[in-house]
Amino acid sequence: MMKNIYFLYTFIFLFHLSLIAQTNESAGPVHVDSAKAVLSGSLSKAKLVPPSTDFKLYNPRNRGINKVVPGKGLPNTVDPAIQTKMGELKAKSPLFTFTAASTRSTPSDPTGVVGPNHYLNAWNSAFSIWDKSGNQIVPPASLASIGGEFENEVLGDPIVMYDQIADRYIISQFSETPDSFLIAVSQGPDPVNDGWYTYRFTTNDVLPDYPKMSLWSDGYYITTNKNTNTADQSPVVYTLERDKMLQGQSAKIISFPLPGIETNGFYSPAGFQTMGPQLPPRGNAPIIFLQDDAWAGVNEDHLKLWLINVNWSNPSASTISESQELGRSSGVSPFMATFDGGSFTNLAQPGNAPEIDALQATMMYMTQYRRFGTHNSVVLNFVVDVEPSAAEHAGIRWYELRQQSDGGPWSVYQEGTYAPDKRDRFSGSIGIDARGNIGMGYTVLDDSPSDPVYPSIRYTGRFVNDDLGIMTLEEQSIAKGQSPNPNSRYGDYAHLSIDPVDGVTFWHNGEYFEGVNRVNKVGVFRIAGDEPNDVGAISLLSPTNATLTNSEVIKVKIRNFGTNAQSGFPVTYSINGGAEVTEIFTGSLAASSSTEFTFSQTADLSEIGTTYEIMVSTGLNNDSSPANDSFVEQVKNLPPRDVGITSIDAPITGQNLSGSEEVTVTIENFGGKPQQDIPVSYQIGNNAPVKEVYNPVVPVGQNAIYTFSEKANLSASGRYKITARTRLENDFDTSNDSETKSVANLDCIPEGSDCSFGDGISYFELGEILNERIPCGDGYIDFLGASTDLDRSKGTFTVTVKSYFAEEDFEKFSMWVDLDDNGVFSDSERVLTSKVIPKADTAFSFDFDLPIDAPLGQHLLRIRAGDTRYEGDLNNPCEVMDYGTTHDYSVNITDSTLNIADFILNEANLVVVTEENSQYRVIMETSFDETLRLTVHNVLGQKLLENQLFNNGDAYVYELDMSYAAPGVYLLRVGTRKVGKVTRFIVK
Repeated sequence: MMKNIYFLYTFIFLFHLSLIAQTNESAGPVHVDSAKAVLSGSLSKAKLVPPSTDFKLYNPRNRGINKVVPGKGLPNTVDPAIQTKMGELKAKSPLFTFTAASTRSTPSDPTGVVGPNHYLNAWNSAFSIWDKSGNQIVPPASLASIGGEFENEVLGDPIVMYDQIADRYIISQFSETPDSFLIAVSQGPDPVNDGWYTYRFTTNDVLPDYPKMSLWSDGYYITTNKNTNTADQSPVVYTLERDKMLQGQSAKIISFPLPGIETNGFYSPAGFQTMGPQLPPRGNAPIIFLQDDAWAGVNEDHLKLWLINVNWSNPSASTISESQELGRSSGVSPFMATFDGGSFTNLAQPGNAPEIDALQATMMYMTQYRRFGTHNSVVLNFVVDVEPSAAEHAGIRWYELRQQSDGGPWSVYQEGTYAPDKRDRFSGSIGIDARGNIGMGYTVLDDSPSDPVYPSIRYTGRFVNDDLGIMTLEEQSIAKGQSPNPNSRYGDYAHLSIDPVDGVTFWHNGEYFEGVNRVNKVGVFRIAGDEPNDVGAISLLSPTNATLTNSEVIKVKIRNFGTNAQSGFPVTYSINGGAEVTEIFTGSLAASSSTEFTFSQTADLSEIGTTYEIMVSTGLNNDSSPANDSFVEQVKNLPPRDVGITSIDAPITGQNLSGSEEVTVTIENFGGKPQQDIPVSYQIGNNAPVKEVYNPVVPVGQNAIYTFSEKANLSASGRYKITARTRLENDFDTSNDSETKSVANLDCIPEGSDCSFGDGISYFELGEILNERIPCGDGYIDFLGASTDLDRSKGTFTVTVKSYFAEEDFEKFSMWVDLDDNGVFSDSERVLTSKVIPKADTAFSFDFDLPIDAPLGQHLLRIRAGDTRYEGDLNNPCEVMDYGTTHDYSVNITDSTLNIADFILNEANLVVVTEENSQYRVIMETSFDETLRLTVHNVLGQKLLENQLFNNGDAYVYELDMSYAAPGVYLLRVGTRKVGKVTRFIVK
């Protein structure tokens, strides 16, 4: 069985770790072979074999999941390199788009390259050829149509490449008869008429899964996903003798391991693909891979580089050496490159469609290298989970590395994680043009019911002189998805190439869906300016949201998108569509550069709470692109005093919490002026609040972390509600002052269960609780903040769950409600026992009952699920299961049969707590939640106060100020006009 195999794998893996420690930093070839060329003629119509139109699942991946070490790895919060806002520069729409393929091959694996006169594309397992206007020259044909070694070969994973220096096209796919690479090299620059040299290079009895090809000066390089457990010793990277292949001569292949690599399942390194008209010097061919510190054996997230030096005259003298590890000290921010514990169903689609593979642990194709006059650059990308502590949110981590001289070290010039909104972005392909501008195509996905996005293809980019680490262009669409992916397998790669004629036009090929068909769409776009006169206003630098005045300075950024320097053009602003203010930019603005412009005339933005719409534009004569001339931004005049609590960061749910737990909160300044000496408090349940003062300054729009000096007593087992608030005098908006959090001191927390095979609960629904795409974590997750009402008088309730794993009815589910609130889930509190989850990723519902006398109010709820064949008793809520998960929620038990008199007179307990300075806290604990009335009378019967009273979730609580009242006895009543509860209290 799979898990027994996993135990064997674990033993082998631990043994392998001991071998890694002995691995040298360099290695020689593992395998050397050669192949002869077989000539194939031009692609005549008579030779073309139609591609299959039937559904076919290609190459179920030769890989195991990327197993993470539970609890290991950074970041454990939001990605530190994240770009959370869309680029502000108006990008041009695609020059044109065209459908390169429509197929039922699963996945389609889109790949395509542009040359001087043709666009060659391929997919599983066919190809076609187009002119550069998007007209098809060679219709879709099976890869077997190429002939030679390709005859009758359609196994798949194609890659196409254009060798600009040689002006040749290359097509590759793998074969398993025998295990080998099939390579076709065009005999000339015309892929239609010049014919092909075809080669079969054997790979030593291992299928070369997920191959990626690149060009370096001394060969064609291919990286693969193979020999996962012995990648530091076995063939992983292959070098083909390019010089001989271009001549159709017998050519060698040399294979290398990757010494020092850490793999924990599927992996995909990359070679540097040379772009442009000039080859690098021979030797020192780089190979690069990401290493995630969530994996065993990796201490810090980093990019790892190797250098290969090939000796074609004496192949045994060839070497591969570890070269560099670029980690945090080199500018690589922590990243989480593994999803769902390494499983391959990650990103939710709209509706009930299968979740999509995020293509994790993969250096996405291509890794483009380009030579400039002052340096060499390489750009690369891979998918990351930008919020590891929450449900999966895919973003694209991208880099530009630079090398100051040939043979020198590489350094991080810039990095970014592109995730400008809540949508998933993945399957990226990135390139750098001849002017240093960067373009990136990718897939976008969103399962939001209110704004769903089926898998769609988009692009963004940045200009060479823009602020580092930011994709500054507004996102543009290449293709809008029409339907979901019917299968979790997604195109294993996308492919962006750059036109060799102008060096600046990007051609991106990606996959989306129309019904059951997988469509490969090519989008052609350009970032570099191609018009002489093109200037625009792009952003507002000041003012920003703050407390504004009647004389605010308007400062903006303007950009020259064109190829000519510009001067003497007008710049205009207006407020809320009012009168325009126009002034002249008198400096000189160089081509493809930006500058700041400050208007001499100020603006009146002095009305507190008002949001002002500011329009800014340029008015260059003969401007070629008016669409990017202007922008509109909103600025709010904030009240000067407005602060609040945005989160309670500590304590957290745990075992054996103490009588002195630290309470830590985040304070945010929502107002328009810096604030200090902010009164803050926290309250445990309905106890007296702890009041302190945060003294440091909190700037406008910033937050601060504060830990109270007085600790909280959470030593008794059970659930606690913690409320924290600010009490700033003359605070403008009190609705944002407070935050509430549920924390529990539990008898046990069974952390450490393995859920990487999909065991446990992936979906939970009960009443108003709906928790989808639950991450694996370390087997336990606290969801106490999620709560629902259970009306005990209604009898039967229904809970719905899913699991990613089900085998032979051994995956089972149990549930408890802690009715006595002691933080212990006893057998008598178990409401569901060992319910079978018979099918993976399918919703199953189970009914349960509560005792008719179940205590009203808030209680803890625990759920567990797992594979009951292994260690760990599912029905012992404290035992760690070998395979499974445990989650905790909250429920509020109510009873609709009780009337208001029952609640107020029988169920409620009304108390008045005396505090200092004639301040009192009125507390009436009950689960009843209708609005009540509070009144205060003196002994003469005179009413001093009447106010509404609301339930805060556990009780009615009212802060009563009697500082104005004379000493004496007073009567306090809570209830409705017809029924209520009365108590006395004394003002001294």
